[in-house]
Order: sequence, then structure tokens, then C-alpha cells
Amino acid sequence: MEKEKISKEEDLKSLQEKDVIIDNNDIKIEEATIDQLIDIIKSFTNHNNPISISKKAKLVKALFYKKLNGSSDKIENENIDPKEEIFKEFFNEYRKQKNNFRKKIEKEESKNLEIKKEIINEIKELTSEVELEKNTFKKFRSLQKKWNNTGYVSLSQKNEIWQMYNHYTEVFYDYLKLNKDLRDIDFKKNLEQKTKICIRAEKLKSLKSLNEMHTRLQDLHEEWKNTGPVNKESRDGIWIRFQEASRKINKKRNDHFLEIKKNDAKKIENKNNICFEIDKLSKQEFKSHKECLQAIEQFDLLSKKWKSHGRVSIKENKKCWQKFQLSVNSFYNNKNNFYKSRKENLKNIIEEKSRLCEEAEKITRNQDWNTTSKKYIKLQQDWEKTGFIKGKINDNLWKKFKKSCDNFFHARKEFYKESDKEKKKNLKAKTDILLLISKFKKSKKPLDDIQFIKDKCEQWNKLEKSPNSFQIDKEFKLACKKVVSNLDLEKQEIENEKFLINATLIKNNKDQINKEKSIIKEKIEDKNKEIILFENNKSFFVGNKGKNPLLEQIENNISNLFEEITLLKNKLKILNRI
Repeated sequence: MEKEKISKEEDLKSLQEKDVIIDNNDIKIEEATIDQLIDIIKSFTNHNNPISISKKAKLVKALFYKKLNGSSDKIENENIDPKEEIFKEFFNEYRKQKNNFRKKIEKEESKNLEIKKEIINEIKELTSEVELEKNTFKKFRSLQKKWNNTGYVSLSQKNEIWQMYNHYTEVFYDYLKLNKDLRDIDFKKNLEQKTKICIRAEKLKSLKSLNEMHTRLQDLHEEWKNTGPVNKESRDGIWIRFQEASRKINKKRNDHFLEIKKNDAKKIENKNNICFEIDKLSKQEFKSHKECLQAIEQFDLLSKKWKSHGRVSIKENKKCWQKFQLSVNSFYNNKNNFYKSRKENLKNIIEEKSRLCEEAEKITRNQDWNTTSKKYIKLQQDWEKTGFIKGKINDNLWKKFKKSCDNFFHARKEFYKESDKEKKKNLKAKTDILLLISKFKKSKKPLDDIQFIKDKCEQWNKLEKSPNSFQIDKEFKLACKKVVSNLDLEKQEIENEKFLINATLIKNNKDQINKEKSIIKEKIEDKNKEIILFENNKSFFVGNKGKNPLLEQIENNISNLFEEITLLKNKLKILNRI
């Protein structure tokens, strides 16, 4: 197979660069007046390819608002200039036409994709013939011509559809009994054509215009794709030659842009570091008026330093400016908030402490000990964050707040004394059950033994949580599964009973049940994906006749996966019934 992999990124860059090409005979937009800019944007509404002038339209818009408002950005005013309304009307009409034109292109690309898929399928059908005669070759030639005459497809599909076409074209030439004379003539013709393409590609590097060099290379790649294959002996060599010429051209172009990006990256890094320093000033908590003045002086120095680094590319420059503005606004907000907070700080502290006292009093009799304890801890943390104020007001509020906290925690302590007694009782009962299971000896009736285990599980679930509950629950579950494992049952029956025991023990724990359900659903989804993968693999054996051990193995794997899915679904039903 020829290694003709055309980079999607290069195709996309080519289209983007074609967008920004501006005819040298056009009006010098930078020198145009407001009225001339309106005429220019009006002329765009009748353009036969609105996408090709997208960048130019944005430039006209930016210059219009710059000349109208004295800035490159639009300024919101209560009274809108009549010329701005006229400009906006034509600009919106142009945008509408551009969107419609893009939809039209996408529709045509979708149609072309379906045509090319049909061509591939027809070539694929030709390869299934036992003997290829001259008429078959003519039909193949007709399909090649139809392919070449079919328009472009979307960038996302372009490389994939070409790879499929190239694959089945090579299969047609290499593996079927094709008329040798016709094939050799075609191979020779294609080799001559591809050699000419290589020569033209090698000469492109001498061009001074990088855009022209890149555009011509893309045209040569397109011409290469539309040229048929060559004989096996020459195939790799001619492709390597063309690939090497392409690599040198792309390297020359990439090196140019990398140098620009490298310089811009350094500027962006410096500007971002300055923004970071301003952000640090914005987060500084001023303790005095003097500290605030020192920060303002430092901020002015950083602003001048940021502007001294100059501009970068249009796209990145806009991002840098937005980031700088955010940092500046953040600093000024911090400064303004500091002076406002000095006046309101004392009032806010008193109000906050009073609110915390009221909340503490409301929940002092709440016996949801765990939740309420967390609330009190949170209230105490919030109290510390409110800050300190001198005087009797602070002392009285603190005594009130502390009294509510002390009353609750004293009541909780008394409750847990009684609760610990009950937990120890439950622990003793669980220990007795665990000991009974550990010493259990199987009988000659496995079903009776299983029922015995289930009864003990029900007894276990009725007991309340006890100290070291996790460890003893784990030991009980393992003991029950060990008893079931030793019963005289089939392996699958043992596994089912183990799952039922586990389901019984977690039936009071919704979180654990949901977790088990999620695990089973993920396993089912994984099994289904494996089935889809095996089904796709089967398609490679469709044309083969007779027995195929590999195909039989795939069928067995699919059958086993369906059985496993059935068992998993049964387990899921058990969990849903709990």
C-alpha cells in the first residue's frame, strides 16, 4: 500500500491562509473613510464566496468602530450613530450570507462523501470477481474518473475516505487477475506522472512566497492522490521521493512560523508574569492606608512594564489585553473594597457574631448528634473568622455563643454513654453468631444448610451497628461464603448463593447496593463492547468458504459473552428486588 497520508492539519492551515489573501488592487482599507468602509461592507453582501473574505470583513468592522469611536472596540452608547446602524445592517446581511454559503458547502461535501462511498463499494465488488476482463478494467477506469470528478468532502472525513479508496484500488491491482498488459501500461503512465509531480515539488522550495509554496504543494498532493498506483518495485521509492520533497517544504514553512511563535511566546510569557504580579497585588489584604499606597505605586510600574513589551499576533494580543484588563480591574476592585470595608468592618463583625449566636441557640436541643456536631464545629470556625473587637459587646456575645455550645456537647456526651452500652450488647450478639457460623459443619442437605446461613444473615441485619463494625461484618461475610463454598453444589450454584448472601447483607445500605449495581452495569457494558468487536471481526471472514477455526473461535467467544451477560442481568434483578 502506498503511504500517501495527507495531513489534515496542513489542509486546514491551507484553507485558513486562503481566507486572508487580499487582492493588491483593492482599496487600502486602513486609509478608507467611514463612508467608504460602509460601501466596502455593502459590496461584500454580493460576494460569490463570503467565506474567502471573512478575515477581511472582520478587519473592516474593526477599522469602522475604531474610526467611529476612536477605539478598536465597540463602545456602548445610549445614542447610536445612524452610520453605525447602516453598517450593522450590511454586516449582519454579510454574516447571514456567509452562514448560508457554509451550509451549502457542508451539504455538497456530505453528498460527495456518499458518492465516494458508493464508488468504493463498486470497486470492492469488482475485486470479488474471479477473472477480470477488459470490460471490467474499463468499468474500473470509469469509477476512477467518477472519483476524480467528484468534489471535496469535509476535512474530518477526507483522509479516511481516501485511505479506503486507495486500499481497494491497490487490492484491485495487486491481488486479482488483471490483464497484465493494461496494468503495466497504466502503471508506467502513473509512474511518469508521479515523477513529474516529484520534480515540480522539488522546485517549490526555491519560491520566496511561503503561502504560494504551501498552496502549490497542496495542489500537488491533490494531483498525486488522483493519480493511480505504480508497480510494486517503484511504489515505495517514488512515494519516499515525493514525501521528502514535501517534508523539506513544510519544514521551511514551519521553521518560519515557529520563529514567529517563539518570539511571541516569550512576549506572552513576560506579559502573563506581569499580570500574575498584579494579581498578587489584587489578593493582598491591606492593613493600613500606607500599605495601599505602596501597592498603587508598584501597580503603576508593572503597568508601564507590561506595555513596553509591545504587541504580539492579533489573536494572542487580544487574549493578552483581556487578561491584563482583568488583572487591572481586579486590583482596582481590591483597592476600592479596602476603603469601603474599613467603614463597614466593625458593623459586619458584630452582625456576624450575633447571627452565629442565634444559629447556635436554635440547634442546641437537636439530637441528631453527628450532623449537629458538624454544624457546631462549623459555627466555631466561622466565629474565629469573624475577627476580634474590643469591649463589652464582644465579651457578651462570646459568653452567649459559648453557653450554647457547652450545653449541646454536654448533652451529647451523656447520650453516648447510654448508646455505648447498647452497642456492646449488639457486638456480643454478633460475636455469638459469627462463632456459630465459624463452627458450622455441613449436613447432607445443602438446601437446609443454605437456609440456615440465610437465617443467620437476617438475624445479623437486625442488629444495630457496633464498635469495629466494619471488621466483624467482613469476617461474618467471609465465614458465610466459606460455608457455602464447601457445600456439595455445582460451581455456578455456589457463586449464585454467595451473591445472594452478599446482597442480603447490604440490603440496608443503599449506597452499597447502588455501587454493586454500577459495577454490574459496567461489566455488562464491557461485555457488549466485546461482542460488538467480535461481530466486527466476523466481517473479515464473510467472503471465505468452508470451515474457519478462527471464525468458530469468535462465535464461541460471542456465545460465552452472551451467557455471562445473562448471569450479570440476573444479579442486577436480584439487587433491584431488594
